[in-house]
Amino acid sequence: MGSKRNERLKELFLQEISDALRKVNGINAHGLLTLTGANLTSDGKVLYVYYSVLGTDEDRRRKALLLSANAWDLRSLLFKRLRLKIVPELQFKYDQTPEQASHIEGIFSKIRAENDKNDENPGPRD
Repeated sequence: MGSKRNERLKELFLQEISDALRKVNGINAHGLLTLTGANLTSDGKVLYVYYSVLGTDEDRRRKALLLSANAWDLRSLLFKRLRLKIVPELQFKYDQTPEQASHIEGIFSKIRAENDKNDENPGPRD
């Protein structure tokens, strides 16, 4: 499978899954689910769908269960809507990137605040 085709399929699958998830009852009842990306294996048999959850650890656990419970139905929907010979198995994986970015931004904010404070109150210099 060519890499351009692989990329186009990945984007198509991600869009279709995103649209279908909007119709899943209770998908955003506890915490906000965001699909952050996808990776299609080179043989096209497995699509890893990455997601993040804005909410608590319990919200994240609920989303993981909800996604895995709906993976088969989503794949069936892709078969029907896209009419492709091969529709990959869907595997959802939690993406920690947004949390890590938020943590790093918090560290930078603290550093900026300390620097601003030191600029306002310069101590004695040697």
